[in-house]
Formats: sequence, C-alpha cells, structure tokens
Amino acid sequence: DNLEEDTVVEIEGLKVFVDPESVPYMDGVTLDFIDNPFGGNFRIDAPPPPRPKLEGPLAERLQRLVDEQINPALRLHGGWVQIVDVQEDRVFVELGGGCKGCGMVDVTLKQGVEVLIKQNIPEIKEVLDVTDHAGGTNPYYQPSK
Repeated sequence: DNLEEDTVVEIEGLKVFVDPESVPYMDGVTLDFIDNPFGGNFRIDAPPPPRPKLEGPLAERLQRLVDEQINPALRLHGGWVQIVDVQEDRVFVELGGGCKGCGMVDVTLKQGVEVLIKQNIPEIKEVLDVTDHAGGTNPYYQPSK
C-alpha cells in the first residue's frame, strides 16, 4: 500500500514507493524482472556502500576477488560482502543486503566466502565476520527462532 510518508522513486521507468528509512539507500539501485516457471518476480539490487580504503597488494587481490567472484554470486540473493580490514593473515568482512541477518549466513561465510578467499589467496588463514546481523531488515532466509 502507498503510505502518505512514502517517497515515489522512478527506477527504469517504474514508479516504486519507498519508505522514508530506505530512501537514502536508493542511489544506484537497479530493478530487473526475472521470469521463472512460477510466473516471475522483481529483483531489486542495491550496490554495497562505499568501501573503506585498503592499501597494499594483499588488500588489492582481496578486493579484486570480492568484486569479480564473490559479490556477483551473493548478488543472486540480494547480498554483498565488503572487506573492512586486513591484519596479517586475517581478513575482516561485513555482509549486507540479503546476507545481513540471514539464517544461512554462517554457511555462506564458511563454505562460500572463506573457501574462495583461502583457495585464491592462501596467505589468508582466517575470515572474520564483523556484521551486525541483528540489524538485518531484509534477510534472504529468516533466522530460525
């Protein structure tokens, strides 16, 4: 329903009603219709927030891996990962979008993100999630109660 406080945002020719809390996150959003055997659905993708400036060859390799392999896979569920910090053989990540607060985030992190990082950058021994998952408002899978 269209609420009085909603803002109308036009994305690729379609009017979308956005609640006030979400308006600041609409910059760079894309809208796509995915046709499937059940009729189809809309997918709205928002880019991850600006990433912190990390320097050095290891950080550059990590960022390239995130940009080219990890985030394209996570985007299928409306999620993303961001490198927050690199300290020696440890990398600190934040997950967002559909990954933030998702009931399957541990599986995504340990069997997806961490495996890809360690396979491609063997110097990394540990991947640590620093996400505030309790603040997730639109997880892909709702956590079990």
